Amino acid sequence: MKLKSLSTLMLPMMLLAACNDAPAPAKTDAAQPAQSSEAKADASAPQASNGGKTYVVVSQPAYPPFASRNEKGELVGLDIDLLQEIAKKEGFNLTFVPHTMEGLLKTVNTGAADIVATGVNITPEREQNYTFSKPYLEANWIVVADKNKTKFASFADLKDKKIAAQKASLSETQLKSTGITSQIVSVETVYLGLNGIARGENEAVYDVDAVLNTYLKADAPYYSVVDEKSGKVPFGWVLKKGNTELKEKLDKGIDDLKADGTYQKILDKWYPKQ
Repeated sequence: MKLKSLSTLMLPMMLLAACNDAPAPAKTDAAQPAQSSEAKADASAPQASNGGKTYVVVSQPAYPPFASRNEKGELVGLDIDLLQEIAKKEGFNLTFVPHTMEGLLKTVNTGAADIVATGVNITPEREQNYTFSKPYLEANWIVVADKNKTKFASFADLKDKKIAAQKASLSETQLKSTGITSQIVSVETVYLGLNGIARGENEAVYDVDAVLNTYLKADAPYYSVVDEKSGKVPFGWVLKKGNTELKEKLDKGIDDLKADGTYQKILDKWYPKQ
């Protein structure tokens, strides 16, 4: 089983001042208050003005590399960059609004938002209730653990161990479906799950490699193990059920970014190969 190490990343979070905190790659918010349709746009995100229609994008800004905040508090990430470039090409505008993970998808069907963009996995169950853009990324399910505390040679070795997953996310649902353990620790963010390893609250964190690879670096005491049985998971942007007009714009935008090389440049920036 291929092992990888997890970086010591120094940017602090205000909520986490404990000396054994796990490192974070960028400033990430702890639980954000849920935003209503009247919520103000995130002033830190570039609000491009192309003279066209404006779409509201809700995002959970504590889920790198898809969406997070940098050292200046600015909203950044893979989803942010891709959507901004597509908006330029397709001639529409974007307004970004922060939101918690809970209730995030429902915002498009209630009219509070037009697009959900925070590394959302496409599943048959979700496609019954929402329209998705074409996939813009595929990733593997993995766990990370501290090699100084535990050593797992395969995913099966995590049987009945305490594993953290992000609350109300597909990661939590997927972990439950594996049947590997009943001791699932729900956390608000992946960052808090990593801190839980240091504090002894859980032995590992479960999510996709696109997320956990953000924390990987050769000089850290952490490693990853792939959940091979669960296979790859596709990511797409969530739209109101039946919103084919916006889907066509996003799908065309993805194709155009791939054709001119912009997609690969953005992907390499936020999701470098490990």
